[in-house]
Amino acid sequence: MQILFTPGPLLTTKTVKEAALVDMGSRDPKFVQIIQNIRSTLLKLSNVEEKDYTAVILQGSGTYAIEATFHTVLKRETDKVLVVSNGAYGERQAKILTAINKKFVKLTYDENQKCVVEDIIKAIEEDPTITHLSMVHSETTSGIINDIDFVHRLSRRVVFILDAVSSFGAYEIPVSKLNIDFLISTSNKNIQGLPGFAFVIANKSILTQCKGNAASLVLDLYDQEEYMLKTQQFRFTPPTHVLRCFECALKEFEEEGSIKGRQKRYTELQQYLSQQMQSLGFKLFVDPKDQGCIITTFLFPKDPNFNFNQFYDYLAAKNLIIYPGKMTKAETFRVGSIGALTMENMHQLIESHQSIYCRNKFISLMRNKKSFILLNFYYYNYTNYQK
Repeated sequence: MQILFTPGPLLTTKTVKEAALVDMGSRDPKFVQIIQNIRSTLLKLSNVEEKDYTAVILQGSGTYAIEATFHTVLKRETDKVLVVSNGAYGERQAKILTAINKKFVKLTYDENQKCVVEDIIKAIEEDPTITHLSMVHSETTSGIINDIDFVHRLSRRVVFILDAVSSFGAYEIPVSKLNIDFLISTSNKNIQGLPGFAFVIANKSILTQCKGNAASLVLDLYDQEEYMLKTQQFRFTPPTHVLRCFECALKEFEEEGSIKGRQKRYTELQQYLSQQMQSLGFKLFVDPKDQGCIITTFLFPKDPNFNFNQFYDYLAAKNLIIYPGKMTKAETFRVGSIGALTMENMHQLIESHQSIYCRNKFISLMRNKKSFILLNFYYYNYTNYQK
């Protein structure tokens, strides 16, 4: 079995996967109840009241839900978004807004730099045409966690859109208290479900004013919610199996201790990973004080023998799957610490790193099975000699 050290899709439990073995009709009363249970639980995890917020479920990935939110919430003629970006996912927001022809300005930081709250406040205060603010909470390009508790300091009201795709479920996000109007996340992150749908925790008072804004049929959150309220059904074919799995994942989430329990395990895994990798000589891309528990980015070693593709293939041959490639401008690679991972899994990963990096002059040999055997032979003798 492959062990995924990726930021999603990620490693899931056997019971979550087994939930997909049951077929259900999309209009079956039992399935309708599953939808309602999920929507209700998502609101509880968001610390909001049902009278003020709703959970809109949308088929597709987190990016679908982000684009749907922009389509639905923004009026093309009058609205303008401040996009705060310190990585690929902030840049993706700008790319979406460009593609759907919505007005925006961008505040950009380096990929290993946390967004500066004072800069965001200043940008909004100095430009009265800005009506919306959009940013990423956990920027998985690097692993940085951005500050989001500042909207109350603004002198005027702006609509706050938060990409919490990679943080929801691992961090307490009191949506109403933080003045978040639209929080976006997905099924295949910290709740540890399967990929297939995303959801938006939406401010009802704003969503009800968004009729006709979207220049898209399928990405219209207003229509999606209205149809759900009237019929308790999706407008279009729902991912029935994925929703069943998500309901199971939510139960396991509660059994682990909900957000606090999951954050505790993720943090322990991330800290162990970070400490062990640094002891091997790998350098962190992000300042530890800004580092989240979701994913960790490491700089490529300066050793000329290091070849990432060979490094990745060596780990993959052991069924240890890290993210295959960089997203930063700098030469880096990423290792996730979320999903149904255990400390034993992390030990396996570190031991495999040791077999490469402690003897990295043999890394160039990792091109065939004989090389794998030779590399492990040298590592075995080296580690036993050290003992």
